[in-house]
Amino acid sequence: MSWRHAGKVQAYNHAGLDQQVAREYNIRLPSQFVVNRWQLTHQALIMLASLNDYDQQQVMKEIDYVTRYPSTTYSTKHSLNPFRRLYRSRYPFRSYHYLVEYKTTGSGQVVIDDIYFDRSLYGAKQNCAAERTMLYSVRRTSQHNYDGAKGRGEIEAIQGAWQLDEPVTRINTEHAAVNGMQNEVERAAWLLGAHAQAAYSTDGIKGYTLFHNPSDGWKLDLTECLFDKLSRTKSHNAQHLAAVLAQAQQTGKAIKWVAHSQGAIIFNAALVHYRANYGSPLTSQQLAIHGSGANVTKLSQIATSLGVKVVAVRNNPFDLVPNLAGGNDLSASSLCRSIKFCGLVFGKDSEPGVSPHTLPYLGIETYKEQLRMFGQHKRAAQVQRYIDKHTG
Repeated sequence: MSWRHAGKVQAYNHAGLDQQVAREYNIRLPSQFVVNRWQLTHQALIMLASLNDYDQQQVMKEIDYVTRYPSTTYSTKHSLNPFRRLYRSRYPFRSYHYLVEYKTTGSGQVVIDDIYFDRSLYGAKQNCAAERTMLYSVRRTSQHNYDGAKGRGEIEAIQGAWQLDEPVTRINTEHAAVNGMQNEVERAAWLLGAHAQAAYSTDGIKGYTLFHNPSDGWKLDLTECLFDKLSRTKSHNAQHLAAVLAQAQQTGKAIKWVAHSQGAIIFNAALVHYRANYGSPLTSQQLAIHGSGANVTKLSQIATSLGVKVVAVRNNPFDLVPNLAGGNDLSASSLCRSIKFCGLVFGKDSEPGVSPHTLPYLGIETYKEQLRMFGQHKRAAQVQRYIDKHTG
């Protein structure tokens, strides 16, 4: 059985959920909530209260559905007790994180017995599109850092310096990160570890929390980027991250964030959603922006307006993602640089050691040396001409 509890409690007597109980357990009730319709055991209530606001809202939508339609075909009867049913959440994915166990009483009332988390959704999948948006604890296993130009062997050592652990329901570390597109979870774990270390190099990071943005393939990832930029309603990723920010702020947890590539787009969208739905200042948060797929000026403005301190921006001038996709430099020279180096970002020559986008940007001289170490002498000469033009 892949389902597990957040933590068993002894009391299984059930009671209704109303405004007073919701305040006591820090549960935000849906806008269409009807008092006295819901009956939950203490176990189910404890599990619901343990979730962040985003997951609470999704699970409560499903609870509301089963209380309206207890015989829904989406549920299955318990193998030992036909009066108990199991309901796998339909929203927002075919296989979401939670399973609702409920029963009907003799009077036809629905009682939510328990809520389970699906362990089978943890970690890496052979098809990365099957991975789910989730918070993961990532621990450091060695002291290999990306702190200067590195050879292939050294970059491979950096890739092995971070270990993905089990998912968590809230951020318990000082540092956190949001990965970009086309990153399966194990790649995101080491890559964002390198970015977090570069962003906060004096902190001696021993671990961080990854807000994993799963990939559904480059076409759907790109669609999600456009959706978060252009739509008033933000993606599920952004809504989930906004709930994580709200939870951290409510508990007073100070977090040093780094957002890379699409992660910056998600962070920007999360702040827009947060401002519209939560509103209180995020004074305990700070943000480093790397290889930004979002417009840095706009992201910095909304972050500052909410109290988030933007501590650093690292965008390689040869990286088409911040230049063109983020709209941070749309000059003719930027377009020319971006086109010349785009093959190192997602072409056949792409690999972390030469890409202007993948690893943290440590300065133009470091990037030139990085290209030389990988035998990219022609492109290193192009970078040198850029340096001469801008320092002459």
